[in-house]
Amino acid sequence: MGLAVLVASSAVLVLVAAVVLRRRVGALPPSAVVEYLPLPGASVVDDAILAGREQVAVAAGLIDLVVRGRVRLLTEEGVDRSDLAVQIVDADALTADDRRLLRVVAGEATPSGASRRLPGLHPRTAVRVRAFVDARARRLRRAGLTAGRTPWRGVVRWSAVAVLVLAVLSALVTPVLVVLVLSAVVAVLAAAGLVVVPAGSARRFTPAAAARRTHLAGLRAYMRVGDAARLRVLQSPVGSLTPAGADVSRFVLNERLLPYAIVFGIEKAWLRTLRLEFDEMGETSRDALTVTGDGLAQALDVLVTAGAQRVVASVAGRIVDAVGDGFDLLP
Repeated sequence: MGLAVLVASSAVLVLVAAVVLRRRVGALPPSAVVEYLPLPGASVVDDAILAGREQVAVAAGLIDLVVRGRVRLLTEEGVDRSDLAVQIVDADALTADDRRLLRVVAGEATPSGASRRLPGLHPRTAVRVRAFVDARARRLRRAGLTAGRTPWRGVVRWSAVAVLVLAVLSALVTPVLVVLVLSAVVAVLAAAGLVVVPAGSARRFTPAAAARRTHLAGLRAYMRVGDAARLRVLQSPVGSLTPAGADVSRFVLNERLLPYAIVFGIEKAWLRTLRLEFDEMGETSRDALTVTGDGLAQALDVLVTAGAQRVVASVAGRIVDAVGDGFDLLP
């Protein structure tokens, strides 16, 4: 009986630790300033890693290419939204990092330059995604922004397994009704801990990364507030990006932040914001979008196929999580 009580207490501690770790996913240092633009020269893939959201780094990077007019996402009429293809629009503007990301999500380019279908949850794709993210993380480490990984997720995960085994042993050793019921409760708590604890392991961030992570916190604050508050930021002396009524400029800004909406896990709400802003624009403003440059027409494809973006984010996130643990165990 004493063993069962001890195991039950351990199960509660494991579940609490798992919940704490889950809440810390994507945690950023507080920012006293609301930011409305990423840092100059920042990469959304790197920013996703620095924000502790590397599981969506590839998805955000792909949508960033769409928003910047480098590629276009294609869907067929009447075809399931998960059946997507990517087509290069401006090959000359693609950087080496852009090409690596496209190889990860869509394989090698075809000789004719035709569209490439995005694969599903294939093991080879999972390995490519994990390797791509790890390579970018190593670059951040060489730049002095990260310093390895923290062990706590693994500790909690294995503790939950140990508690689960002890619960079974306790029931076998003392097959009394009270112990059996307590063991069942412990098993449920341990299983819940395994489900709640985030996949993979968290990275350590150095003091040198504090400024970039604080900026990301300010950007997230801008994207989380209501439309009226965002407009006040843009029209403030600090923001002063757009005059009142400059709906095209505001739409351009918010449309370019769509990849960061994926990083912060608010892509559904941000797509609704973009759709409302687009619907509120007059015909003259909509026509102006075609001459503002930087591939805004391609970004509208994402709005038209809003479900497609979520599928890409979901698939990329799942395949990173699916192989994250295995890569964390490698030396």
